[in-house]
Amino acid sequence: MPVYESRVPLPGPAERVFDFLSRPANLQRISPPDVQMAFVEAPDVIELGSRLVFKIHVYGQVQQFEHEIVEFEPPVRFREKAVSTPMKSWIQDYILEPGEDGLIVLVNRIEFEPPGGLLGFILTPDRIIANLEEGHPFRADALLKALQ
Repeated sequence: MPVYESRVPLPGPAERVFDFLSRPANLQRISPPDVQMAFVEAPDVIELGSRLVFKIHVYGQVQQFEHEIVEFEPPVRFREKAVSTPMKSWIQDYILEPGEDGLIVLVNRIEFEPPGGLLGFILTPDRIIANLEEGHPFRADALLKALQ
């Protein structure tokens, strides 16, 4: 299965970073504007079993997705698993690791399987990874600004 991974050093402590990431409104806040992320249904703060229903503008269309929080270990990590998505599979990990000089490193790891059929010819693993890489600088910068 294809994997995309990014790392962003952030000012700690881990509890503060985890608290920020566990609030869906903040995830919307750090998404690139062209994605137009909007939550349809989400708790104020996620926990194990939380469902996140959101819409994003991707590849010229607005798509609705539903993810479930399937692992939740404050202040170290949580995992989202797609319940409803055009992809065959989507698992996204948010992992906080100690970094240098008191920083916390956010490791965002996405394991996915592209859609099948005709859509799979367009949404290839390379194209999906390129799209994720394209949005990374905005997300990293927005995270740094929000946590300073």
